[in-house]
Amino acid sequence: MPSTITKPVRVALVTGAAQGIGLASAIELLKDGRKVVLTDLRLPDFNEIPVELRANAFSHILDVADKEACRQLVEELEKEHGGVDILVNNAGLSIKNAAGQSNGILDVQLHEVQKMLDVNVLAMLNLCQLTLPGMKAKGWGRIVNVASLAGRGKSIVAGPAYMLTKAAVLGLSRSIASEMGQFGITTNCVAPGRILTQMAMQAGEEVNRNYAAQIPVKRIGEPLEVGAAIAYLSGESSGFTNGAVIDVNGGFLMT
Repeated sequence: MPSTITKPVRVALVTGAAQGIGLASAIELLKDGRKVVLTDLRLPDFNEIPVELRANAFSHILDVADKEACRQLVEELEKEHGGVDILVNNAGLSIKNAAGQSNGILDVQLHEVQKMLDVNVLAMLNLCQLTLPGMKAKGWGRIVNVASLAGRGKSIVAGPAYMLTKAAVLGLSRSIASEMGQFGITTNCVAPGRILTQMAMQAGEEVNRNYAAQIPVKRIGEPLEVGAAIAYLSGESSGFTNGAVIDVNGGFLMT
């Protein structure tokens, strides 16, 4: 009689999971049999999650820039679920001006840059520091950080502050990957291009149409397509993918 291998139940923490890429990623992880903790500034609508997956979905309100709240949540997840095995750092911020655009290099203010750094980079670093010890103790972990096309090359709509923070995500991820890979922990990035999210819609339909015309596949991406990449990087079979960046941009940037 062939032996059966029991797949361990992994616990995933997904930030910015009330909508868009975060919610799509959470659903893909639930499909893979993970327990998924969805966090955001507001609770996600569980009606967006298929009924058969909801038993393994949990939600918490979380401001990722609040270090103490993050610490308390990670401690709570350790007690209730045995810790965080998969960390998806998706929460992000892009500040727009009154015209709905990003300030250029001559207009961007330092307080804008600092606020985006706090959410897009420093909160990510903090959550990694909080969850890595538990992963290290288990000898297994997956960290997936959501960067952006804006941190990889030219951008049509992103300003210097956002581009700076997303480039920093790539450097931070490579540093963690180099140091923690020996403990069975992989750290990778996805770098989405233009995706149909609330953030992308801030620019308006005309901007998105013009953007789509410049993409080889001639359309804007769907959150599910990014979520699928995140699910792969969070999987049991992705242990030799470390320090990588998966570009999900329809061919806008090819490296």
